[in-house]
Amino acid sequence: MSVLQDFPTCYVCRSIELEIINNEDFGPMTLCNECGYSWIATFEELATPLLITKAS
Repeated sequence: MSVLQDFPTCYVCRSIELEIINNEDFGPMTLCNECGYSWIATFEELATPLLITKAS
């Protein structure tokens, strides 16, 4: 049985290549890696498993 994966998408270009960034004024925001559009993150976007990349 197949399972439909519901990924959050960019409101502008519909890409699923998104990352969560932290903004001092607005808190957590979602950033699209494809077009660069960003918006205030919703609970649904924060509730999905996240991959955290730290620069060394």
